[in-house]
Amino acid sequence: MKHLLPKPRIAVIIAAAGKGERLGGDVPKAWRDLCGTTLLERSIASFQPPSLQTHQQICHVTWMGLAVDSEYVQRARELTLSAQDPIEVVEGGATRVESVRNVLARVPDAIDVIAVHDAARPFWPVEKWDELVQEAWKWDGAILAIPVGDTLKRAEIAGMVTVDRHEVWAAQTPQAFRAEMLKRAHEQVSERDAIATDDAELVRRVRGAIKFVYSSPRNFKITTREDWKFAEQVATMDNAIRVGTGYDAHRLGSDGPLMIGGVRLADTGGLIGHSDGDVLLHAICDALLGATTLGDIGTHFPPSDERLKGIDSRHLLRETRVLLSNAGYQPSQIDATILAEAPRMAPHVDAMRMIIAEDLALSINDVSIKATTTEGMGFVGRGEGIAAQAVATITRSVT
Repeated sequence: MKHLLPKPRIAVIIAAAGKGERLGGDVPKAWRDLCGTTLLERSIASFQPPSLQTHQQICHVTWMGLAVDSEYVQRARELTLSAQDPIEVVEGGATRVESVRNVLARVPDAIDVIAVHDAARPFWPVEKWDELVQEAWKWDGAILAIPVGDTLKRAEIAGMVTVDRHEVWAAQTPQAFRAEMLKRAHEQVSERDAIATDDAELVRRVRGAIKFVYSSPRNFKITTREDWKFAEQVATMDNAIRVGTGYDAHRLGSDGPLMIGGVRLADTGGLIGHSDGDVLLHAICDALLGATTLGDIGTHFPPSDERLKGIDSRHLLRETRVLLSNAGYQPSQIDATILAEAPRMAPHVDAMRMIIAEDLALSINDVSIKATTTEGMGFVGRGEGIAAQAVATITRSVT
């Protein structure tokens, strides 16, 4: 077995040339819309940096190739123009093996590992990516798979025979292989091999060693109408809201203006902070980052960064929205409360809502701002500072 590869050069092949006849419909399966995104788009996005980074994966994809139906080559090329990684579109063949082989011929030479994925598996566990790549390098290949839980029967002339399910796994994709091994397997494809249903079988036939990587039942292949209905349910659940909370407090007394919610409330006597000290926007940033599990405002905008000294906190809010977008999420709703004895916040609340809605691309009706005092208690009650707390809901982006 080989040693671990610290920075593998990886190519990904996505097989998306099938007609999907058992599923039915007017368009090939890979081009059907699943809750706002086609299966092919979902597959491409899953290997892009935002997806891999969100799942804490470090193995970056160097090159990607798509095998699509001949009628959809141009559409696929237009689809991939904005991708972060280079993507080449190739016309698929009559069989899955032919389609993969067509893309394989275009894979760059300087590649260590090649992964093959079916566009019909939109819910593969991305958190398994690094393990899959490294196991592929240590052996000759590695495949996502799950043990079979059902009792299996094999039909024979004399009746039926029970198959020992403890030795049976359900193979899935992605499947990853050392580049030279997968190329050798496809170079030796015969007419009989062309009906192989996955690349692991071809590699096995050239005496390659394959490692199972435990996967997830969610990584099912969409084949029938029943599969599609289940996929819609899963996609709907994946788009469900996530919630995060945020809190910030700053001491009063700076020489600068008092900024709350992006609104200038006073020309002097502002909040002391590395930026402009806008506690409301800081709390909202923390709530958004928390909902996305991306850390906190100090992680992304540290007080040690001199470029941020005195910066308008609206810039931080807009940058936080970009961080969410890169992770595949979008703000959905904000509910925040300002804690201050003075000045009176009520006259400025609508202006704050408008600013926050604009910076987060929300409707003003999706932004709620409230204000309260602490009845003279604590640092807020003594007029020493101002605090804010926020709750943010987010959803997965559909594009």
